[in-house]
Amino acid sequence: MAKRKLAKEVKPKKFFIAYSTSTGLDKGTRELSPLLPYIISGGEVTERYYFLHLSKESNYKFKVEPEYFGKESNFVQEFPKNIEKILGGNPDAKIFCLFDWDTIYGNKTNLGKYNRFVKQIQAHIDNGNVVLCPSMPSFEYWFMLHFKNTTRLVKTCEEMAKELKPYMSSYFSKKKINLFKVLKSSKYVEKSTWVRNLCTDGKLDAAIQRGEENIIKAKEADDLENQSYSYVYKVFK
Repeated sequence: MAKRKLAKEVKPKKFFIAYSTSTGLDKGTRELSPLLPYIISGGEVTERYYFLHLSKESNYKFKVEPEYFGKESNFVQEFPKNIEKILGGNPDAKIFCLFDWDTIYGNKTNLGKYNRFVKQIQAHIDNGNVVLCPSMPSFEYWFMLHFKNTTRLVKTCEEMAKELKPYMSSYFSKKKINLFKVLKSSKYVEKSTWVRNLCTDGKLDAAIQRGEENIIKAKEADDLENQSYSYVYKVFK
């Protein structure tokens, strides 16, 4: 698989077709802006800054706005409102919904809420406007795939961060750090260096390939619920 270079080395690539918002009353023609995919996430810090930095540092471009992010614990309540707000302004928008599965795993109450949420937006999923991208246990597992191909079941975000620490702690400080707290703090992730380090040397391409192949294999074996996984790879397809 060819490595994707950073923005300073290649021209940005348009991943989605631009759609006209003209009412038909305009005379002549005008150049259209590219229709960028939207990122909605329950994570207020880690996910938001990751995609903000990626949009600046790579040839992947996203529409990332703070207003579309919310509390991890109540994403099933917030996502439908954000989805309708986006589609109300642009019915052709592509929206990727990122959320952690550890709050749902083994919790019947939360699973019921999630199923009702999916039913609520099913029409948008069916027509391709909305793509669900859960990660088990959390978005941090997506980071792990940049370094290591593992599907061992990890049940909490905190545990995942501990396993990730040997790979990513040097991106933030030479001192001993609590990576879980660091990734949740704007103070540490607001600078783009950590994303540049995370995605260089083919690591992003490796994560995309591993994420997709692992899920395909797990589904074929009907064993997805017994392993860690991430659908975030769909954002890059």
